[in-house]
Amino acid sequence: MAAVRALVGSRLAAASAFASLSPGGRTPSQRAAIHLSAPQPAAKVALVLSGCGVYDGTEIHEASAILVHLSRGGAEVQIFAPDVPQMHVIDHTKGQPSESESRNVLTESARIARGKITDLAKLSAANHDAAIFPGGFGAAKNLSTFAVDGKDCKVNKEVERVLKEFHQAGKPIGCDASTSLPALAPWWSRNPVLRCLGLSCIWCWQGESRTCVDEHL
Repeated sequence: MAAVRALVGSRLAAASAFASLSPGGRTPSQRAAIHLSAPQPAAKVALVLSGCGVYDGTEIHEASAILVHLSRGGAEVQIFAPDVPQMHVIDHTKGQPSESESRNVLTESARIARGKITDLAKLSAANHDAAIFPGGFGAAKNLSTFAVDGKDCKVNKEVERVLKEFHQAGKPIGCDASTSLPALAPWWSRNPVLRCLGLSCIWCWQGESRTCVDEHL
C-alpha cells in the first residue's frame, strides 16, 4: 500500500494546490499554467474479490474500506473475481452451510461491485499498478483450497497467474486481514520464483500495522 500511496501522492498534492486557488484569485499566468499542464494519470488498482459475505466470500466491510481508501487516494479501481462456483453457501444468520444452494463467485462479487466487475481471467498486470485481495473466508474457500487442504492447498489458476504476473513485474500485491493471508502464504512459500522484490510483497494489514509474508515463512 505504501507503493500505491506513493503513486497517488503527487497527484493529490497537485490537486490540493489547484483547489486552493480560487477562480477569481488566479493570475493570467496561473490560469495558463493550469490549462497547459498535462493531466496526471491515476494509479490503476485491481481489487480481486472472492464472493460476497465473510463466511463464504469477501468480507464486505473490508472491501468497502479498501474502496473508500483508494477513492480518497485518487486511484482508479477495477474489480475482478474468478468465474467459478463457490465452495459452498453459508447462511450468515446461522453461520452454517445451506445445503440446497449453489452460487457463482463472479456473480456474488458483483453485488459488492454494483455490477461493475470483470472476469479475473481478463486481469493483466501490464494494465494495473497494484492488486489487492480483501479478506474473508472466500480467499480460503474460493480463491484457494486452504479451508480444506491447509498448508497443502492449491490456488485458483487465475489467482496464481495474477500473483506471478504482479510479482514478476515488481508491482505491489496487497492482502487485507488474516483470512486472505494464510490462504495464500503456504502456496507462496512453495513457489521459488516468488520472492520478495521490495514492493512486490504480500502485505497483511492489521489496523495500522503491516507485515511482509516473506519474513514469516
